[in-house]
Amino acid sequence: MDREELKRKVFWKYFFRKGRFINFKNPELFTEKIQWLKVYDCTPVKTRLADKILVRDWIKEQIGEEYLKKIYGIYEHYEDIDFSKLPREYVIKTNHGCKMQRLVIEGAIPEDGYRDLFNNYLKINYAFKSGYEMQYENIKPLIFVEEYIKNTNELFEYLFFCFNGRPEFVLFASGKRGANICCTMFDKNWNNLHFNYGGNLHSEEIPRPENFDRMLEISAKLSKDFKFVRVDLHNVNGKIYFGEMTFTPASGYMKFSNSEYDRIFGRMLNLEK
Repeated sequence: MDREELKRKVFWKYFFRKGRFINFKNPELFTEKIQWLKVYDCTPVKTRLADKILVRDWIKEQIGEEYLKKIYGIYEHYEDIDFSKLPREYVIKTNHGCKMQRLVIEGAIPEDGYRDLFNNYLKINYAFKSGYEMQYENIKPLIFVEEYIKNTNELFEYLFFCFNGRPEFVLFASGKRGANICCTMFDKNWNNLHFNYGGNLHSEEIPRPENFDRMLEISAKLSKDFKFVRVDLHNVNGKIYFGEMTFTPASGYMKFSNSEYDRIFGRMLNLEK
């Protein structure tokens, strides 16, 4: 697909999802600028870093192997997995998109339907699933089995929104796995901004994590070469783990519960740098 065709498709997809036209010459909103990045700033480096397997070598170079979870195996087909050699708890994932994973805990046997589920995942080109996220187009689909880091069965994620190498906001997500996840946006000084773009807001006060400054440092280092990237980190029992590099969160169609932040985020994203 050439750039002009991609531009047309992105233009109309955004219109149907958001109900307004994009001015590609002068985008203002954050959601508009994400569409601009899809068309004009999709590079081979982003493809490498969007690949959940290939990104690992880059993370080792940038911040060190200690921030990576263990991988027990990489497979071209679900049938290739030898479950007898896996620990009692692990996560089965694919490398080429989002929300294609299953958790196996407490020595459970993977469900029979997982084989068809994951082999169908491998047929998906994620670039075209949600809205022309072309950094995924040329990733070779693979299955991998990753270490499950247990934290009382609760999820703690910190999603850092980084603009031209500066982490300015962090979306904190937590909740029991399988139940509703709560998400709340904070600024870089851990001030609660009381909004999100999906899920429930936390009703309780969320304390600033002790290693928050280190997470800011990591996010700044990993984002320094990009106009925008969301650096996703896990923080489990006080230890930081790398999650993924997300260049087009929600494919740029997020609905901020405080709509003014679409404009605030947009002002922070300088497309000329």
